[in-house]
Amino acid sequence: MRKKVLGVLLSTAMVATAFTGCGGSDSTSSSTTGGNTTTDTTATSGEDTSSSAATSTSEVENVVSGDAAAEDAFVVWGWNDDIKNILDNEYKEANPDDYARIVFVNTGGSDVYQTKIDEMLNDESNELYPDVMGLEVDYVKKYVNSDSLLSADDLGITADDTANMYQYNKDLGTDADGKMKAFFWQATPGCYQIRADLAKKYLGTTDPAELQDKYFSSWDNMIAAAKTVNDASKGKVKLLSGYTDVFRTFSNSRTTGWYDGDDKITIDPNMEEYMEVAKQFYEGDLTFNTDQWTDDWNANMEGDGKKSNAALAYSGCPWFTYWCLKDVWKGNTILVNGPQQFYWGGTGLSATKGCADTELAGRMIKWITCDVDALVAINKRSSDFVNNTEALAQIQKSNATCDWLFKGAKQNVIEFYLPLADSIDASTSTAEDQTINDLWASQVKEYVQGNVDADTAIEDFKASVHDTYDYLS
Repeated sequence: MRKKVLGVLLSTAMVATAFTGCGGSDSTSSSTTGGNTTTDTTATSGEDTSSSAATSTSEVENVVSGDAAAEDAFVVWGWNDDIKNILDNEYKEANPDDYARIVFVNTGGSDVYQTKIDEMLNDESNELYPDVMGLEVDYVKKYVNSDSLLSADDLGITADDTANMYQYNKDLGTDADGKMKAFFWQATPGCYQIRADLAKKYLGTTDPAELQDKYFSSWDNMIAAAKTVNDASKGKVKLLSGYTDVFRTFSNSRTTGWYDGDDKITIDPNMEEYMEVAKQFYEGDLTFNTDQWTDDWNANMEGDGKKSNAALAYSGCPWFTYWCLKDVWKGNTILVNGPQQFYWGGTGLSATKGCADTELAGRMIKWITCDVDALVAINKRSSDFVNNTEALAQIQKSNATCDWLFKGAKQNVIEFYLPLADSIDASTSTAEDQTINDLWASQVKEYVQGNVDADTAIEDFKASVHDTYDYLS
């Protein structure tokens, strides 16, 4: 077993605030050890793919739970507490001896995660070197295609173990040589989530089929619906909080990625259409022009549409419903497909090349991502749409409605998402997606605000991608 070195981190620390879009951190008493905040509390946070503000590693401290100095410490990393919540609940109950060894490191946000994890992967002597770490879809390929991770064979995870997983998630976790290195416990089909009380008032219905067919089946219909809502509410209610809410619908339903096999930067027609749809929303004053995860964006999720602004719909997926929507949506949420099928997010678990205990890593990852009973239990607590068709079949038999859904719509959450999950294709995912997505957003903003024309925005985008990744042109 690797001997872990003590006292190698920053000498001062503060209680960290998790920069997550879907929820806050709820920490209480804490102490500091080795320069990192150590706490035994569990933060409530969503599985977002970006943080609410640009941050640097020096501004956000790690939150460390457990005794990193212990000889048999087993370190798990994440950017919020989603993984920790599984470890603290289902995993602890089923595997108490293994759980007693776990040290969990929450980096305090997605934006700083890669920087922190990259520094740590180059320092195996560090007591907080990760044995297992979470990887988000927007950059999972960066690590899967590196030599930093162990494969399924190394961990004793077989093809039979992963047989019930969705193929797109297996593809995301598999390297160019066909070795599976990241394992997902969630599937993340996308949809639009509608606030029932506002839909009834401004669109005249709470019937999911009518909402989909009349208002959400095409971008033209959504633009028309946005005008109807805006006019009827005198601008206090908008169909969407911001045009950025539709980004994932376009980006995660593309047929080509940000670059091709020759490393040539490509612009999928979906992304050009996104520019035009975003411009229509902006020029028509049809949204509040908020960016996702900002304070104003969050505020519009719980506004009353009278004294405070309110958004009628948000794009999302299963984790978005349970972790991001505000309390006013509880029992007040209708799900519809939207104009295009897409997916959003998901967290893969991977064991590192320098893992101190590969047997424990294999047991943990296999239990969380492959064990049917474990996945049913995870769903029971968190309502995750799990990445296992057998587990989903069992959950569906229990008539798995969700407290967040509008009972008048009589929607069964598993039945709603099953056909959407079957159609997911993540083949356009690349290692650089998170950064390139941000560069694209910057240029789209310039375009919709009228500062540049479309051609200039695209050329500026390509230049910024090349400046960031000089091997792409």
